[in-house]
Amino acid sequence: MFTVNNIIITFFAAGMVGVTMITVYLSMQSNKVQNIMKQNKNVVPLLLHKSTQHKFNAIHTKLPNVPSIHQEKLSLTLEELVYNFRNETICIRKYNQGLDYVMMKLNEHC
Repeated sequence: MFTVNNIIITFFAAGMVGVTMITVYLSMQSNKVQNIMKQNKNVVPLLLHKSTQHKFNAIHTKLPNVPSIHQEKLSLTLEELVYNFRNETICIRKYNQGLDYVMMKLNEHC
């Protein structure tokens, strides 16, 4: 009833169906990943956002303790950074670098 040829053809057909199902599944998963990546393209990384908030708060608490000569200059630099970031003139990475610079100058003068 079952010959070797029939068994081989049955396994071959089952293998082809399995490979086709795996290929379709991987294609669907790839499309889902592509859609998620498109949606998240302009989203600010959470850790970078938290880092800038933390730096801004640290600068705000240290700024009143700086001698007045340096305090005015650093305050203007900080205000300019915040203004440019809120008006989307600079990206969050440039804003973070600016905050790093202000923090470095604050640590020099304290």
